[in-house]
Amino acid sequence: MLNLKSAGKQENLKEHYLPDLQIKVIAKNGEKSAEGNQRIYEVMRDYIKDNDSMTCSSIDGRSTDTPVYHLVDFIKAIKKCRIVGISTTDQSSTDIQINCPSSKTMEDVLKSIISNEFQQELFDLRRWLQVQYNIESNDIIASCSSNGIDKAKQRLHFTDVTKTLTCAEHQNTQCTLYCPDHNTFICTACRESRHSTCLGIKEVISERSYVEQKRRLNIKSIKGTYNVWIGNSLINRDYNDQYKCGITSVCMLPNSEGLLADFRNKRLKKLNSSYKVINHCDVPECPTSVCYIGNDTVVAVLRCNSIQYVNVSSNISLRQLLKLDHDCLGLACHGDTLYVSSKDTIYTYDKYCKHKQVLYHYPNTISSPFIAVSDNGERIYFSADTGLTTIDAKGNHIFSSQFDGYCLHDICIAGEGIVLVLTNKVHQLDYNGEKHRTVVSMPLNIFFSYSMCFDRKRCRLIVGGSQDKIHVYKCEYLPS
Repeated sequence: MLNLKSAGKQENLKEHYLPDLQIKVIAKNGEKSAEGNQRIYEVMRDYIKDNDSMTCSSIDGRSTDTPVYHLVDFIKAIKKCRIVGISTTDQSSTDIQINCPSSKTMEDVLKSIISNEFQQELFDLRRWLQVQYNIESNDIIASCSSNGIDKAKQRLHFTDVTKTLTCAEHQNTQCTLYCPDHNTFICTACRESRHSTCLGIKEVISERSYVEQKRRLNIKSIKGTYNVWIGNSLINRDYNDQYKCGITSVCMLPNSEGLLADFRNKRLKKLNSSYKVINHCDVPECPTSVCYIGNDTVVAVLRCNSIQYVNVSSNISLRQLLKLDHDCLGLACHGDTLYVSSKDTIYTYDKYCKHKQVLYHYPNTISSPFIAVSDNGERIYFSADTGLTTIDAKGNHIFSSQFDGYCLHDICIAGEGIVLVLTNKVHQLDYNGEKHRTVVSMPLNIFFSYSMCFDRKRCRLIVGGSQDKIHVYKCEYLPS
């Protein structure tokens, strides 16, 4: 990477937002795309190096490379932002690192790259490639990388920009598009359900993310052990748990409360932010999996091929119970799509269990197909007894991992492209499901644990199992 140092006093860039603005040429063949990206990178690199300042540069109108210069100066002209580096990866794009001192500047960058003025600069760039190098491109895409957005969220936490870039309708779903008709950032699910007739929707955050994972998760200490057994005879003897708890699934709610599936007692148990049971309800059959789908609603998979809808706004109350025409064991939700796993197939539905489609058939029948979906919806992870398989959103196989003969108990997503897998310990995998060189170290033996969930707001791992308690671990992100 070409690192640039502006004259005068330097600010601490670690406290600032550093998005990667990717300029990517899409040509009719891969060789022309790579050549176009390389041409843009070389001209832009030399121009930035020779004109390192916050102000727009003086351009010689006779230069054949003027369209590249205009593009650089357009970025420099965005108030308070500064180009601090430029690089290229395998000639697939030109990556411009931008320093933004505030979340407002970051939002200005995202809105600027979808403006009509910027789109005109990209059009001039396409014409420049065709005239100068005979490279006819179908399009030139400009978008910020998801990795940069995730890092900004870690620094900015609960600021307005976190709310701006996280979909309000679909929990944990990142907004990657901008709708000019409504002047708002949206996710891909919103585009299909709410903005299908809107014109001029532009991609502002690249789906190409997590390939080079630069962070790992580490467990610092145990936060506490919390009782989840109901046995308060002063309230009502009927409320007592009849059997020892079997926590088969855990999910977090938006208000930092949690929900447990107690398989043995046929109950769902709600936890407050201090991990104490504050409410519960009985369900018709043993629950195996739960996940939050938005609008104060959780769906639970029940034994005997049923999907139970549950209201979790205050007291837990049961809603609709649906019977599916296949066995259902695992469950995950991304946007408006439900992923349901059976012993031999992964199905997709909408959130109301309609529009059933087959996504993937397993090569062999498996007994406990747990399932999870990446934040951008591009990777689906599911268990294959002693292994993990990763497929893409179209059902194509990506990668399979094995865990030395140990049964796989659960899968969860911890952000930063990190996938956690629970066997006799917690394994950390990368975005494609390949084993990471580190294993999350557990202070306690969790061999008899069946389920886990990652609390992103407080960076904690919650682990449940056959005991009448859950373990909560305090975590931290470290450089890979």
